[in-house]
Amino acid sequence: MKITHAEVILTRVPVRRPHKMAIGTTLFQECVYLRLFTDDGLVGLGEAPHMVGYSGAGETQSSVALQLRERLMPAILGKDPMQIEARQMDLERSIPWNPRAKSAVNMALYDLAGKALHTPVYNLLGGLVRDRIPASWSIGIMPSDASEEEATSMVDKGFTILKVKIGARENPMDDAEMVRAIREAVGDGVRLRADANQGYDVSTAIRVVRAMDSADLELIEQPVARWDLDGLAEVRRGVGCYVMADESAKSPRDVLELGRRRAADLVSIYINDGGGVSAAKRMAIVAEAADIGCYIGGALEGPIAARACLHFGASTPNVTFGCETTGQFLLEDDLGTEPVPFEDGCLLVPHAPGLGGDLDISKLKGFEVGRFEIHPT
Repeated sequence: MKITHAEVILTRVPVRRPHKMAIGTTLFQECVYLRLFTDDGLVGLGEAPHMVGYSGAGETQSSVALQLRERLMPAILGKDPMQIEARQMDLERSIPWNPRAKSAVNMALYDLAGKALHTPVYNLLGGLVRDRIPASWSIGIMPSDASEEEATSMVDKGFTILKVKIGARENPMDDAEMVRAIREAVGDGVRLRADANQGYDVSTAIRVVRAMDSADLELIEQPVARWDLDGLAEVRRGVGCYVMADESAKSPRDVLELGRRRAADLVSIYINDGGGVSAAKRMAIVAEAADIGCYIGGALEGPIAARACLHFGASTPNVTFGCETTGQFLLEDDLGTEPVPFEDGCLLVPHAPGLGGDLDISKLKGFEVGRFEIHPT
């Protein structure tokens, strides 16, 4: 089997309400979908979504499309998609960084391999450990009454994990007050988390998180700047809940350094930020060796990347803190032929061959902002 050509589709889908974080506000999900075609008629699907218009590595929708066209696809056209690690090496040799663009290719290769072998991708990653992943709903920075209303509404819809965005208010102690108010609104049966997106210095982070003690906060995510691993470790020593690294954990080497410095209890792993499914698995393996737990971070993934996240979580033993793969609930429309099933607070792992999902072409056209094909030169 050989890769004959590729198609790249760019979409822009509004969110149902602004999603404000300490690092910016998302009004649209800007996505790049990749379709890899083979000489035996199979088509593999990949996806690179963007919140706030860019990734932590500085990639944008336009830069991903550019690198797919100019560097990445020319490196693998005409080659065997079943040789996933060899194709990943081709991508790395073609350009040294651009992990989000590479992730779309890596995802599509796994989708092709699963379809060719008539098996779900999780069987290519070690087999099924769990068939559902608890889903966490992210509450953006908003007025306290609106956050309480959204929290109770999402619990009523079945969510059992809530994560509150903090770190951008003029008075940081207002963050603590809001988290306590949400706890009072939803009761004790909900797992409550907070995410500062690098919004605090060390002393402020410790003070604010300690003020949340009465809210039974399960974890604080990325309280300080991504580069300040010593500060992250200091926060970890100074608070009573778990500390999770997000922006500080974008590669297996990052996870290794977090473990060496004992800077985090947990890491948030994104399917796109490290370069795809292969990188996510490597990060989780390093985390396991360092006794660090894993969570699947969310970037408003669409129907393809969301399923890739679930296959990763389904096949990885130490992904025990759930996922934030909830784009289908916040985006104005889900561009898949069907949504990922949601039951008892969990997203159900797909069992069809490959990633187990497809794009709805009719919906896609309503949000499309660009499209082109890539053929051998």
